[in-house]
Amino acid sequence: MPAYVVHGFRWPRSAIRIHIILNNIDDAAAEYIVSPGTSVSLLQSLRKLYPHLMKALPNLRFVEQYDPADVSASALSQPFAFVADKVETCRLSVDIGEVMGQGVATDGWGALVELRDQLAPGEKVGWWVVCNGDEQRPKPPGGSEHSDERDNEVRAFETIVDSTDEGR
Repeated sequence: MPAYVVHGFRWPRSAIRIHIILNNIDDAAAEYIVSPGTSVSLLQSLRKLYPHLMKALPNLRFVEQYDPADVSASALSQPFAFVADKVETCRLSVDIGEVMGQGVATDGWGALVELRDQLAPGEKVGWWVVCNGDEQRPKPPGGSEHSDERDNEVRAFETIVDSTDEGR
């Protein structure tokens, strides 16, 4: 089960649903925002709503926590996801001090705090260890079709995530 060391904040699931509804993001799945199509849609929405903040957050990613061994009804919809400007994948081990010591850019920190104030007021911006035992969930049957342009954006997003993970 991969674990991630992330710098960011928790985004409550209820606030994710509200954001998707108010911004009419048809292709987003509120229950699992790390899927490529949902991530692309949400990032596009944030770039449109907060262009000045997103310029300072070029590596913004979403991270979900999930334990596939938890078969309870509440496990399917975790209470929050993470919005992170720094994500370090931990396969076997990672030096937490080294990751945290790399820090984040001052303008990125300020932009992340402002974005948190917009999306999840009151949530803490900090370092988190997040486990996700099912990061490659299959696309649900009967999902909506994407345009060629959108498919290209999804493939580009997957390539960026894959290359970031391989470099660690």
